[in-house]
Amino acid sequence: MSLCYVIDRQHRENYLQNCIIEATQQEITEQSKLLEELSLLDPLTGLANRRYLNRILEAEWTLALKQQTPMSMIMLDIDYFKNYNDTLGHISGDHCLQAIALVLKAITNSGSEIAARYGGEEFILVFPQTNSAKAKEIANSIMDQIHKLEIQHPDSPIHPYITVSLGIVTAVPQKDDLLSDYIELADKKLYEAKKSGRNCYQIAHNSDTII
Repeated sequence: MSLCYVIDRQHRENYLQNCIIEATQQEITEQSKLLEELSLLDPLTGLANRRYLNRILEAEWTLALKQQTPMSMIMLDIDYFKNYNDTLGHISGDHCLQAIALVLKAITNSGSEIAARYGGEEFILVFPQTNSAKAKEIANSIMDQIHKLEIQHPDSPIHPYITVSLGIVTAVPQKDDLLSDYIELADKKLYEAKKSGRNCYQIAHNSDTII
């Protein structure tokens, strides 16, 4: 009887130890997953960071090349954001970025669409299987929703509220096209929007080639 008791107790201890080990491994796995997710997000806005953006862009570019479907990108910059920070302070600037990010997150809420903070007050939105006409509709929606935020900008020479400029490019990738050139073209269109007076967008047309 004593021997049976000892064996039974040992079995119980082994079982409990296995449960603890499994629980610990599960906790480690969950923590690792959480850390991986956090490493892909911009800590201020909660949007994708450049690391995650690059991963998604490469995957979607490859898929669009294989399926010969259009992919649209919108590069967005907050107009006169330095003036905003200098006038109201960086805390207000952070709140502004977070408010803009919420709009962009809501816009990219399906499928493989993604909004990312590209740097400072600049953002990139990616829309797989989206043609130029649809990208234009999205750009208008973005501008409309940001205007509705009515974030006061006391030092903007163009508008009493925060506005944005956008560069839009749509491409069906071809074999010799480069993703980096696609991004560069979006940046070029954003620059053209700024040069045109800001609070507007510029679209890459058929005559615009991927550099």
